[in-house]
Amino acid sequence: MSLEKTSWQASILASFQPKEPMLVVIDPDNLLADESLLAEIQNSSYDILQLEDEVTFRNRFEHRYRSRWDAGEPRHVVVIVHTTASQRHIPYDLLQKGKRIEVGISQLFPQLNAITVMQLDRAYLADLYIAHQALVERGEILHGERLTIEFILRAVFGIDPAAHPDPARLVEMLIHRHYLARLIPIALLDYVTKSILPKLAELAIHTDIVSDAPAFYAWLATQWQAFVNAAAGAPLAINFGDLRLRPLLANLFADGKLARIKPPASLAAEEWLAIGLLPTSGKHKIRDWGKQDLYNLQARLQLFINLDPTGLPQGKTDLRDWLNLAAEWSEAVYQVNSLPLELYEEVRSSFFAARASLDKYFIAFIQLRYSAVDYYQDNLGPLSLAGVNAWLAQNVKINERLALICFDGLALDQLLLLKEYVSAKIPGLTYQENRTYAMAPTITPNSRQALFSGRPPVAFAETWDKTNADAARWNTYWVHREIPEKRITHLAINPSSSDFNALQSVIDSKNVRLGILINLFDDVMHSIKEFSAQTDKRIYYDTLRSYLENGSLGRLFTMLLEGGYRIFISSDHGNLSGVGNGITPPKALIENYARRVAIFDSEPLAKEFAAKCSGLVFRTKSLPADIYPVYLPGQTLFAPTGSVQISHGGLSLEELIVPFVEVTRP
Repeated sequence: MSLEKTSWQASILASFQPKEPMLVVIDPDNLLADESLLAEIQNSSYDILQLEDEVTFRNRFEHRYRSRWDAGEPRHVVVIVHTTASQRHIPYDLLQKGKRIEVGISQLFPQLNAITVMQLDRAYLADLYIAHQALVERGEILHGERLTIEFILRAVFGIDPAAHPDPARLVEMLIHRHYLARLIPIALLDYVTKSILPKLAELAIHTDIVSDAPAFYAWLATQWQAFVNAAAGAPLAINFGDLRLRPLLANLFADGKLARIKPPASLAAEEWLAIGLLPTSGKHKIRDWGKQDLYNLQARLQLFINLDPTGLPQGKTDLRDWLNLAAEWSEAVYQVNSLPLELYEEVRSSFFAARASLDKYFIAFIQLRYSAVDYYQDNLGPLSLAGVNAWLAQNVKINERLALICFDGLALDQLLLLKEYVSAKIPGLTYQENRTYAMAPTITPNSRQALFSGRPPVAFAETWDKTNADAARWNTYWVHREIPEKRITHLAINPSSSDFNALQSVIDSKNVRLGILINLFDDVMHSIKEFSAQTDKRIYYDTLRSYLENGSLGRLFTMLLEGGYRIFISSDHGNLSGVGNGITPPKALIENYARRVAIFDSEPLAKEFAAKCSGLVFRTKSLPADIYPVYLPGQTLFAPTGSVQISHGGLSLEELIVPFVEVTRP
C-alpha cells in the first residue's frame, strides 16, 4: 500500500526533497489529485493549499503560515496550482518564497501521445508508467494516437490488438468504464468497438455494450448464467473465475447491478461462485436457508479470511476499493446476524475470523491513505461525509426539493434492515447505493457535524465535540449557495411517534433544502444490555426490527416522496459489537456511548496511554489542533471488563464506512 520507488507518484515526490518551507507545484493535469500522492504528502508533514480563489487562499496562507514563519515556527506547505501554460498568474511573493515544481502528463510520458494519455483515468497511470519505462530504455517513441492506444490496451488492459483477445480482459475494462466510471479515451473505445469486438463474435457481443451501461449489464448477466451452467457441465463461456474479475463481480452483485441467479441442481463448483448465487430455498429468506445456502455463505466468509496483504483477493486497494468491499462485507454481517441460532452457530467462528482479517488490513490502509479524503474526490460520489453537501450541490438543482436524512449510528449492514422494512411498506422503491467515509474519530458530534456542515472538523473547532450545532451548520452551508434561509430547514424526527405535523408544515412550505436527523438506530444500539459477545449484533437486529415495525418510518418516506423531495440517506458512523477491557483513560474525552476511542489534548499523553492499552494514536489534519485520538484494536471497548456493548468511535470497517443512498420511486 506504500508507494513503490518505481511508481509515477514516487518520481513526482522525488522533487519534494530536500524539504522546503513552501513548494509551489504547477499541476495543469491535476496529477496531485491522486489519493496516494495526497496521503504521502500529508504523511510527510506537508500541509496542502490549493490556489483557486485567491482571496480565500490569502486568508488561510497569511494566518496559518506567513505569521508563523515570521515567528520562527517551522511549517511546510505545498501550494497546488491547477493552470495551463497560457494562464499562469501566480503571486510573485509565492514564487519568491517557495521552490517551483512543474508536473504533467508530458513530463511523465514523453514517449506517448500526451493528448490521449490525458484522457485516461489516473487509476491506470501506475501500469502505464511501468510499461512506459521500457519504452524510454529502448528509445522508442509512439506519439501517434493509434500507436498510443494500442500500447495502452496492452500495458493497462492486457488486450493485445494483434492477438485473439481474452474476453475476461474486455469484461474487466467495461466494468471499469460502466461501474467504476473510470475515464477511457473515446478514441480507445472506438478502436475496441471496430477492431476488438469483431474478434469475439462467438460471445454475441453487440456494440452497445461499450457505450451503454444497461446494455452491458444485461449482456453480462447472460454470460454469468452461461458460466454457472458451464460449472455444472455446460460449454465454457467467459472465465469469470479470473482473479482480476472476482472482486469486481462481488461488487456488482452486492450493489444489485447484476442479479444473483438460482444455482443449477447439478452444480458442484468452487466456493467463490457463491457471490452470484441465490439461496436455494423457495422464499429466499435467510431464516429459511438450507445447507446449500449455508455453504454459499461460508464460501463468501472464506474469501475474506484469505485476504492477501494488499487487502483484496489478488488485487490492489484504493479508497474506492475499500468502499466497495465494505458493501460486500455488510451483506455477510446482515446474513450472519439474521440466521436462526443453530445455523448462526455453524458459521460464527468463520464470521469472527473474517472480520478480524478484514480489519487487520483495513486499519493499516487507513493509516496510510485515509488523510487523502480531505482533498481527493472522484466522479462517483462523495468520498467523505464532509464532501456530501458539495456533491449534493452539484447534483441537485437549486430549485429541486432535497431531503438529506442522517440516521444516527446506521451501519452499512443495518441499511439492509432499513431497506427490508421500507420496501415492505412502500413497494417499488429503488436505491442508488453508494458508500462514504465517516470522519475519524467516529463519534457523533465530530462526524455528524461534518455531514451537515459540508466541512471537515478543523473548520468547526469551537463545536467539534458538541451536538447542538447541526441545524446552524446546515443552514449556513446552503445560504452560502444562494438558497434563501426561509427555504432551508433542519428537523429532528422521532419515527416512534405518529406526530409528523412539523414535517408536514415544512412540506407545505416553499422549502427546498431539508436536513433530517433520526436517532432510532443509535438509541436502540445503546439501550441493549446483558448480551454475550458471541451473539454479535443478533439481539440488536431483533430489537431494531421490532422498533421499525412498531414505528412510523414508512410514513416519513411516503410524505417526502409525495412532497416531491429527492431523498438521500446517510449516517454519521457505523457500529461494532465489542467487549470492555476494564481500562478508564485519565484526563481524556470519552463520549458516553462511543467507547472505541479516547481523545487527549496532548500528544505525549496520548502516546503514553496508547502504550498501556495497546491502542493506536492516529490523527489527521482535518481535526482541530491539540486533538489526539487513541483508538482501540479489534473489538475492545473502554468499558468495564467483560461488558458487551454495541458501540462506535473506532476505525473498523463497520464503524468508518457508512451509507450514502438515494431513494426514489419510479
